[in-house]
Amino acid sequence: MIKLDGLKGWGISSGHFPRAILVLLAFSTTLLAQTNSETLLFRASSYGTYAFVGQTIKLGKTAPVSIGGGCGTAQVGASRTGTVLSVNAPPIVITGVINTSASSSASAATATADVHQVNLLAGLITADEVKAVSTTSENGTILSSSAAGSNFVNLVVAGNSISGTPSPNTIINFPFGHVVLNEQIRTTNAGLAGLTVNMIHVYITASNLLNIAPNTQIIVADANSGLTQAGGPAVVDGTAYGTRVNVGNIIRSTPTAPVSVPCLGTNGKVITNSILSVNLGPLATSGTVTDTGEGNVTATAVQSQTSSTVQALNILNGTVKADVIQAGAAAWTTDGVNFSFSDNGSNFTNLQVAGHPEINANVAPNTRVSLSGLGTLWLHRVITTSNYIEVRMIELVVTQQNVLGIQIGTDIRVADASASLHSKTKP
Repeated sequence: MIKLDGLKGWGISSGHFPRAILVLLAFSTTLLAQTNSETLLFRASSYGTYAFVGQTIKLGKTAPVSIGGGCGTAQVGASRTGTVLSVNAPPIVITGVINTSASSSASAATATADVHQVNLLAGLITADEVKAVSTTSENGTILSSSAAGSNFVNLVVAGNSISGTPSPNTIINFPFGHVVLNEQIRTTNAGLAGLTVNMIHVYITASNLLNIAPNTQIIVADANSGLTQAGGPAVVDGTAYGTRVNVGNIIRSTPTAPVSVPCLGTNGKVITNSILSVNLGPLATSGTVTDTGEGNVTATAVQSQTSSTVQALNILNGTVKADVIQAGAAAWTTDGVNFSFSDNGSNFTNLQVAGHPEINANVAPNTRVSLSGLGTLWLHRVITTSNYIEVRMIELVVTQQNVLGIQIGTDIRVADASASLHSKTKP
């Protein structure tokens, strides 16, 4: 783990950042106000129709919308909506208009999916309207979920009319499978609650005259909501990786030895990922890559820290070389409003750039070098926003035709570390 020395604004001279900040905070004054001691995270998603066989998608999710993701977002008032005019995929599914939504309020996350003129399996299941609603809310410290508002209009299954909305998880069999109506899947844990509502969930279990493969599943009107209570003024995020190569939006080389800090932290444990070498052909090679991540979320302090260490680097046959490259990124807050960041610990050992003898290991942050006949080289690049810091120790962007035959738009990054925080004021 990289040591972050001389942290800005904290008067810390040495030692690991997480230990140092926690020791410092132990000597701070009183606890923060109760309003800052919890962060409520919202997540919600919905779609109209979906069909698949195992890992094979037969019909992609229609009008999908979502807010949050993972643990969720701290943003109050987030909202997404989606609409499609119809779905025409007989004999699996035909529908009219589909409207979907996902949103957050001060204490709730809600998702809806409203599907009109439903016709499944060549008329085996029909309905004028199928609506799924999932809401998860907080009342005091209690989390609860509800499917209130979910309903069917003129539902018919295998010739039988179904009045009203069936009880949750009602199963009706038919000759080559079964359907679950008002399917409800609940998630309940300490500080976490969620509900998935699938108003129609069809399971094909046998061969049939419609030639729909056994094991096919069909879902109509899916709504999912959830809340997570984080016991601190913010939640954390952060990633680190050794190398990555993109050409525009096309990934040429996925991140090597990646690590990610989960939003509720690691309880002081260091996550480590390491590989012995990297070989990206003529683009880049390296020795050992080691990436780390760590995070803590408490009532009085929140911090995230990542690092990436790359040894024996060689980019483009000696264009850029270094014995060791280290990237470090840290973010912390005690109130969820004022965020601090550090790139301490980021450094080079024996850095060399062909044609630029003035460049050495003591290069200043955000140094930009023009490489004749190639493009732009960034060294110790630091990117910050109101709640985020990213350190890219090397980034080479190819902008010119070159004798190496490297495609214009190629972006090579080495030793990348980032850390971020998310709170009510800075989601």
